[in-house]
Amino acid sequence: MQISELAQRSGVSAKTIRYYESIGLLPAPARGENNYRNYEISALERLRFIVGARSLGFALADIRALLLARDEGNAPCERVLHGL
Repeated sequence: MQISELAQRSGVSAKTIRYYESIGLLPAPARGENNYRNYEISALERLRFIVGARSLGFALADIRALLLARDEGNAPCERVLHGL
């Protein structure tokens, strides 16, 4: 899906999505021949996680740590329970 669809489906602006990419919260998507970003459904799931964590008051640095733990296959639950 293109960034406009991702923005619509997630409720997050395209500008915010690009920002999250620039700080490493979202991996850079593949690009089509037209150089448009092409997102997988996993980007939507990850973005929904970020939005949910933000709504709970988590700072972006904390969200990054949680996502890193998850990406490494570690259960981030312990980290949340013990205050990162």
